[in-house]
Amino acid sequence: MQKTILIVEDELVVANDIRITVERAGYTVCGIARSFHSAMETLAATKPGLVILDIFLKGELTGIDLAAELNKKDIPFVYLSANCNTGVLEMAKVTQPSGFIVKPFREKDLLVTLDIARYRHEYKQQISTAVANSTFAGSAGPNRRAHPAPTGQTPAELSPGMGLPGIIGQSPGMLRIFQQVKEVGPLDTSVLILGESGTGKEGIANNIHQLSPRYNKPFVKLNCAALPPNLVESELFGHEKGAFTGAFERRIGKFEQANTGTLFLDEIREMPPSLQVKLLRVLQEREIERLGGRETIKVNVRIIAATNSDLEKGIAEGRFRLDLYYRLNVFPVILPPLRQRKEDIPLLVDYFIRMYAQKTGRRTETISPAALAQLMDYSWPGNVRELQNVIERSILMSNEAILREVSFINSTPREPRREDSSHVKTIAEMEREHILSVLRQCKGRVSGSGGAAELLNLPASTLKSKMKKLGIERTYKI
Repeated sequence: MQKTILIVEDELVVANDIRITVERAGYTVCGIARSFHSAMETLAATKPGLVILDIFLKGELTGIDLAAELNKKDIPFVYLSANCNTGVLEMAKVTQPSGFIVKPFREKDLLVTLDIARYRHEYKQQISTAVANSTFAGSAGPNRRAHPAPTGQTPAELSPGMGLPGIIGQSPGMLRIFQQVKEVGPLDTSVLILGESGTGKEGIANNIHQLSPRYNKPFVKLNCAALPPNLVESELFGHEKGAFTGAFERRIGKFEQANTGTLFLDEIREMPPSLQVKLLRVLQEREIERLGGRETIKVNVRIIAATNSDLEKGIAEGRFRLDLYYRLNVFPVILPPLRQRKEDIPLLVDYFIRMYAQKTGRRTETISPAALAQLMDYSWPGNVRELQNVIERSILMSNEAILREVSFINSTPREPRREDSSHVKTIAEMEREHILSVLRQCKGRVSGSGGAAELLNLPASTLKSKMKKLGIERTYKI
């Protein structure tokens, strides 16, 4: 990607500060625009490699309107805003930015975000080219190294349908996951794994590590939800003797343990906000200090984070930092719940039957059609982990060659409770949902050709008035 930047910011002092910062870092600024129209004039004359885009601009049209045009031109952009409430995030998210900077910000934060945005766009182009040339399907891709499977398991031992060591599936959703893991594994970028509890996030993280050049280096895990908030910092960074009451000796933290390797941060949303700031700085500066220590320690660690929670909701609630989210979310991997890939259940059942029959000495070899149908009808709120537990428990309670009954914790598995159907949405609720749906379809564009107002057959001023009334107006200057 060319290192030319267009700055779209209506505050000239802020825009000039950004210009000085990025030029000092080696970028070329091709222009500074204060409004949608002036930005479009610059884009007509030149195609920058990246756009720094303020959400709120002078005039009727906003940065989100401009983002729709940038997406058409395949120009990556990073949002800049002092406002990161729910309304702003909801509308900005659908335009798929390459980064998001919250004012005020440090120079280093801006430059790291730009580096990540450039990387994400270049990676996207590489994948598009590979797809067009049909060169990477079913292979490790160019310049990839083949690394051994995890200890104790070779490719020859994998069951049919096991696309990665320890991960089973042949559904379209899982095949996409396998390809994503094989592509991102050899890179050195941060990865964010999203998925419900029991979907196999740790297994995916381990496979990413095994496919990386760090495969023979440490793979260190930390569950951020398993420790009291006051102990997480010591676990991550370590401490010196006497750093606090009870610190009787020096302790090496997870970052030092994972040096040259990979650190897997599970349940990242549960990390205390005060520690999120320190984690962000470590990721940017690649150095730590033990608690109670004065020595700066350089670390070279790849971060893989995971959560079963909605991080964007955590951002809107002020529980998770937006800049850390974009720093971690360079390459997201979203694992589907088991209820969305039920075609994988027979494969999983076969694998677990053989595994637990061998482990327990039972002679169970297969499952009856009736028992399998019962498993297929269940909604699996606990996902693959729950299925694994059900099969293990059922085998322990049976000693036949065919598993005829499955043992749920509840005698009759039930589908999850649905919303009370007696609740009738108000006209305002339905209208708000419809407007949001159309805005998503239009990539956040309100007015102009192809905008939400045109699709809804409303004057733009009327739509903006409705948005204000329905609580959507915070994203826009009315």
